[in-house]
Amino acid sequence: MAISRPLLLVLVAAFGLLVATTALRVLGSGGESSAATQGISSSSPDGARPAAGPPAGEKARPPARKADAAKQARKAAKPSDPQAPVLRALAARRVVVLFFGQYRSADDQATRRAVRAIGRGRKDVAVFAASINDVADYARVVGALGIEQSPSTIVIDRKGQARVVQGFLDKGSLRQLVADARSS
Repeated sequence: MAISRPLLLVLVAAFGLLVATTALRVLGSGGESSAATQGISSSSPDGARPAAGPPAGEKARPPARKADAAKQARKAAKPSDPQAPVLRALAARRVVVLFFGQYRSADDQATRRAVRAIGRGRKDVAVFAASINDVADYARVVGALGIEQSPSTIVIDRKGQARVVQGFLDKGSLRQLVADARSS
């Protein structure tokens, strides 16, 4: 039994979307479950909740720190992986500006200059630029965002919420997007 090419492409794309969404959820939550989920799942059959604290026989773990998240991101990302620096910046809770464009288009060149200007002198903002042809190399970061044209600029706040702007973006508008992401 043979599967038609269009159906095969749709299946591969759906699988890729599923993998990217799962990776973003795991990256955004840091792999920890919320206290509400833990309380509900650890309730006894009679409806009474157990006392706060670790279960019997387990030691209390200290809360995860930024350094731990950065370490985990470094381990997860391969050194030759182009998205590794982006993942490290996200793990360090920095605002990330990711630009995808071409080199010859006037709109792309102007937007690239605005993106470069945003990155100067700010330690809490990480700026990255790549060719529009390399979007697939950043699948863990931009998986479900739908990059459809060049130039495309993605601003990701400290909580992992992304905003995509496709087309020309001037310096003032980009500054406002970054300011909004820094304040959230």
